[in-house]
Amino acid sequence: MERFHLYAGLGGGFGGAHYCQTVEAENIDEAYQAAYELAVEEYQSYEGCHGIMNWGDCYEDAVESGFIDEESMTEAGIHEYVDDLYQEEIESWIEYYAVKDEGQDPEDY
Repeated sequence: MERFHLYAGLGGGFGGAHYCQTVEAENIDEAYQAAYELAVEEYQSYEGCHGIMNWGDCYEDAVESGFIDEESMTEAGIHEYVDDLYQEEIESWIEYYAVKDEGQDPEDY
C-alpha cells in the first residue's frame, strides 16, 4: 500500500479541487477513484443551490427542453436518459486528482 493525497472540489466559482485527505491505496487508479468519490460527495452537498442540479432538476430540464416524451418513452428509458444527463452534469462540475505522498505538505499542491 502506498499513501496518496486526495484533492477534490467543484470548478467554476467554487474554487476547484482542494486537499481533502491522505489515504492508503494499492495504486494511483484506486486513489483517483477515491478522489472522484469525494468530488461527487461535494457536488451532492450543493445540489439544489447555486445552479447545481439534482436528478429531478435534470429530469425537469429534459422534459421542458423536449428531450423526453413521457408518452412514447418507457419509464426505464426515461430513467436511463436522465441518469446519463445527471452524470454529465456532475462531470461538468467536479475536479479531482491524487498525488503520491513523497513527504511533501499536501497543501503545497
